[in-house]
Amino acid sequence: MKSRLAKDTLLIGAVSGIAAKLIQDLLGAIIIMFFLPSYLNCVRIAGGLLLTPEQVLSGMFWPTLLGLQIDMVVGIVVAIVAVLIFQHWGNDYYKIKGLMVGLIAWVLLYSTLSRFLSSVHPSGSVLQAELSFLTHIIFGLSLSSCIIWLRKFKNSNSHETQPE
Repeated sequence: MKSRLAKDTLLIGAVSGIAAKLIQDLLGAIIIMFFLPSYLNCVRIAGGLLLTPEQVLSGMFWPTLLGLQIDMVVGIVVAIVAVLIFQHWGNDYYKIKGLMVGLIAWVLLYSTLSRFLSSVHPSGSVLQAELSFLTHIIFGLSLSSCIIWLRKFKNSNSHETQPE
């Protein structure tokens, strides 16, 4: 099972995307709970795709869960693109490539598309924008690290699935 999971590009992307989003979303939840309750993390912005701002910012379980689900799907899509980047250009400088994926996700998804698609979007706070920038860097670095780890895992187990 583990070796089959590691062989599939889509599954590597899905697992890596979920893992990296969990790290990013946990960091966003910590920021909301302890430091900045008004912070618009990716979960809140994703929830705003289908819900009103009042529902999203209520902090209730169901709106948060919906936002988390949407955010995970977006993370998986970004991760699949990242896996394809690594397959095409190799694993060299994977942290820099992951950083670039995180920064592109920040510009395209957080800063640009959220304004057009979500009822809750970032506006005017330099602190919130910088926090989002930081969490997207962490997303990109953890994403690339997870992809590389899963691909190494695949390579180390590939001899088990081949006939002798």
